[in-house]
Amino acid sequence: MYTAVTALLALTALQGFQGGPAAADSTPPGPGVPATWQPQGQAIAGAATTADAPAMQPGVTYRDSIKVGETRIYGITLDTKSSAYASAFALPAPGTRVAYGDGIELKLISAGGDTCDSADAHFRDDGAVRPVGSAVSRLIGVDSSCQEANQYNLSVHRTSDGASDPGVWPLELRYVLEPPLKSGAAAGHAPEGTGTASPTPLTSGTPRQAGGGTSFETAAAVKTGIWKDKVLPGETRFYKVPVDWGQQATVFSDFSSVQTSDSAGYVISGVRLTAYSPVRELIDDQEHSYQGTPTSLHEQLAPVSYANRAADDSDVSRVRYAGWYYFAVSVHPDVAKETGGAVPVTLRIDVSGTAQAAPDYDGDPKAAGIGVDAHDVSAADGAPQSAGSSSASGESAKRFLGFAALGAGTVLLLALAVWILTARRRAAAMPDTVTQPLPPQSGFGPPPSW
Repeated sequence: MYTAVTALLALTALQGFQGGPAAADSTPPGPGVPATWQPQGQAIAGAATTADAPAMQPGVTYRDSIKVGETRIYGITLDTKSSAYASAFALPAPGTRVAYGDGIELKLISAGGDTCDSADAHFRDDGAVRPVGSAVSRLIGVDSSCQEANQYNLSVHRTSDGASDPGVWPLELRYVLEPPLKSGAAAGHAPEGTGTASPTPLTSGTPRQAGGGTSFETAAAVKTGIWKDKVLPGETRFYKVPVDWGQQATVFSDFSSVQTSDSAGYVISGVRLTAYSPVRELIDDQEHSYQGTPTSLHEQLAPVSYANRAADDSDVSRVRYAGWYYFAVSVHPDVAKETGGAVPVTLRIDVSGTAQAAPDYDGDPKAAGIGVDAHDVSAADGAPQSAGSSSASGESAKRFLGFAALGAGTVLLLALAVWILTARRRAAAMPDTVTQPLPPQSGFGPPPSW
């Protein structure tokens, strides 16, 4: 009985716990309001110097913020065997005024001050506010520098035009480690060519509905096929495609015609399609003006190969592992001035080629998001995913349930002890029982006077 009551109390407490701020973050916006990427993970405060840089842990997502002109530095400990990929994304709020050159600049810096890698992520159009970011890397065996074991530092610098909104931008950061190959394992050869110069879009098959997410963690999983969605002006929707070793992904994003006024004009960079690797590294992006007439963009990735990491072409070298490749579809906020609502989008996904055996890793690469399997492909149904923090929240909730059950059980035991003690005291306070004389007897036997 007490166990059941304890569980009930703990469950009640857990429901209250789950209904807090974390649940509120998942509430969809109202009709016509662009959905946005809400930063997730553990809070961290980047430092101004390498000496004070807070340590990040591999595979953990962090959130921070950055001011205009500020540089935030984070510590990353690396060994001599693993390749590392550190990503950062800036998430300015909808309506934020941004300029062409605004954005963030990433560097991975060694303890000796060498720049191991750098990447810039700018809006590249006035007013095109959206999530921007990429990843920087330290590659073992490919780079000639930054091979030592030591603390490295991820530097994130914010650039901003003088007329841009000076408000603080949220950041989401993480880094992952790719294990090395086993001793003597072959890295293979990079495939010849990177694909068709003018790829053909997939046209056969019944279109299915997809619900693009607002971040990498909530990206809708889609596979070969035709998928339909709608994107509001000012929104960026994320989709992820499972691509195995030896396979090649081609993605077309067809933006539909919409009703516009007779005086509607072109919006420069009105629509955009961006491709990212499994470690959130920017591969390439395409953009086009939009006036409410049909517009199509496409990205064709190189065939996936471990050996691609040595390629001179960065668009090829970034396609160096199997995993979930991400495609972000953006509609410029100014499109709202020319149209009356969301823009219908048709995604034509084509993953071609036979999956090949994975390289012989000396460790499990899945922690870095490397690799896919048949289950990933079969489960790619277009539904948006839960945020990564949901897993953390779920674990926290489980831990909370354990503590709540323990606490509730303790309270019940104390209550039971108090009840027993009170009952005993009441019993002790009652008057002693008085023995009453027996009534006169009757029947056989001598009379009472004897």
